[in-house]
Amino acid sequence: MKIRCYLLPVLLCVLFASCTSSIVKQSEEAPDYESLFTSAYSQLQVRAPEARENKEPLVMVHYMPWFQAPPIDDGYGYHWHEGGGVFDPFETLPDGRASIASHYYPLTGPYDSRDTAVLEYQAALMKMAGIDGVIFDWYGIDDVLDYKVLHESTLAMIEVLKKAGLKYIICYEDQTIGKMIEAAAITKNDAIDVGKRTFEWMQENWFSDDAYVKYEGRPVLMCFGPQYYKDKAQWDELFSVTNPRPMFISLNHHVEGWADGSYNWMPMELSGGRTLALSRLVQNLNDFYNKQFNKPFLVATAFSGFHDIYRQAGHGFSYGYLDYAEGRTFKLTFDAAEQAYPDIIQVATWNDYGEGAIIEPTIERGYKELEYLQDNKKEWDEEFSYNYNDLRAPIGLYKVLVSEKSTPEQKAAAQDAVNAVLADDMSGFRTALRASGAVVDFSVSPILRDPSAAAASTGNASVFDPAGRKNLALGKPVIASSRIYDNVGTKAVDGDILSYWEGAANKYPNTVSIDLVTPVQSPTVVIKLNPRRIWAKRSQTIEVQISDDGKEFRTLIPAADYVFDPGANENIVAIPLDVQTRHIQLVFTANTQATAGQIAELEVYGE
Repeated sequence: MKIRCYLLPVLLCVLFASCTSSIVKQSEEAPDYESLFTSAYSQLQVRAPEARENKEPLVMVHYMPWFQAPPIDDGYGYHWHEGGGVFDPFETLPDGRASIASHYYPLTGPYDSRDTAVLEYQAALMKMAGIDGVIFDWYGIDDVLDYKVLHESTLAMIEVLKKAGLKYIICYEDQTIGKMIEAAAITKNDAIDVGKRTFEWMQENWFSDDAYVKYEGRPVLMCFGPQYYKDKAQWDELFSVTNPRPMFISLNHHVEGWADGSYNWMPMELSGGRTLALSRLVQNLNDFYNKQFNKPFLVATAFSGFHDIYRQAGHGFSYGYLDYAEGRTFKLTFDAAEQAYPDIIQVATWNDYGEGAIIEPTIERGYKELEYLQDNKKEWDEEFSYNYNDLRAPIGLYKVLVSEKSTPEQKAAAQDAVNAVLADDMSGFRTALRASGAVVDFSVSPILRDPSAAAASTGNASVFDPAGRKNLALGKPVIASSRIYDNVGTKAVDGDILSYWEGAANKYPNTVSIDLVTPVQSPTVVIKLNPRRIWAKRSQTIEVQISDDGKEFRTLIPAADYVFDPGANENIVAIPLDVQTRHIQLVFTANTQATAGQIAELEVYGE
């Protein structure tokens, strides 16, 4: 998934028509947070409900399993760079940080959601903070777009959670059905069958799991929407393959009329793409909890703020800004949630770095939210014994585990310490921590990289080749057999190496033909991809065809595998043609890193 949706698309167009304007920034003078939040609390009106009793709620963090990074992966996934060509995690900034698409930097550096060492680090922090489990942002089981790897990441984290005695819930992103239709992976007629197959898998693998959260015997299923299946009849059919029927909890303002309940989220639709006023946030909280007053079951959401990177990443818009306010926003929303006597408090989120709604420790914010959750846990559980200092240990243990300088004995002790936390063995944890030699740094201590590390150049499309010949393809007419999203054929000849054409997913062959307007003698066809290392090494199978009239093409060079490697050839392949021709067509039938052919720039040089 690329960008989260906050309302239905039509509403987004209306509400965010002014999103191209700048977000209102904080004043140079620090705000008077004390006065602002004293006023906010005075306006907060959350009644103690009669339908629910005051009990210890489960505290669950909304979790994004969507990150890929070396060495687990060959490159960095979309959510570390956001695809706009602005951020490249392979680049090391002067301060030693990788260039990631976020205003905040995790203490581990950019990580892979399948990395066991990272997952155990995260689970250890959750245990120490008194968090009860994870709500997974989940995209289904189909091998379309990046959904397969996200599913693998979810499975990997569930194994770690169960080892730690933590619980989990699935928050289903039904918008994936629309995305799969758009990518031509399925048709609209397939939508219900694909959904039923997905729910059969959940029924068989998750809903009966002891670690899966249930209410009165029914598995709790959340949905970020619904955004595709919008009718009750559709959900009735999906749930027909489950037993018992899940406790269905939808996003606020979607299908409360027939869902079993709803949960709230950061109300960024109220910001108009600017700063969300604290008074509007409080009114939104009041409205939501008033609507939930008589519901027997409640999932309430607490959040730390909102500071997305979308405009800076090149998407051209922002959903707005909600001030972190030195941790006060989190405390306000968590306190409001507690006053409503919820069954579950959802923390949104653990690690959505693109939107800056995070509580995972970062350079900028440290451990503030985890400390607050620790204090909250101690109010309910007198035997809970982890403290603020303990929260600083997992990053030290992680550094020992990933460092090439650590001895085998130190790594073994560090792993023992992590395992002890997951097993609630306090004595074993402290003993192994000492043996590991891990440094518990009570300042914020991120893993930074060598600033002298070589960074890949951004690159630009060529107008001339090294011999001074002009790129004859620049701006010439192009016909593509298909495309995905807005990656149209003309982007292959627009002179911008950061934009690209990509064919429809799983619809081989994909073809791109270019009309050079006049015949060219012995042209060299140059195919380029973005040279940054985020475009990892791949092989594309390409056949070269030519034509005199642009209608009837004949094969000149049979299909062959061409390797694009940012480390070896800067993602450039040159194919000389010993012929005179006006029309050239490239036929793509395979791509080892995608489900369609891809061209950032198609250049042609000749006489």
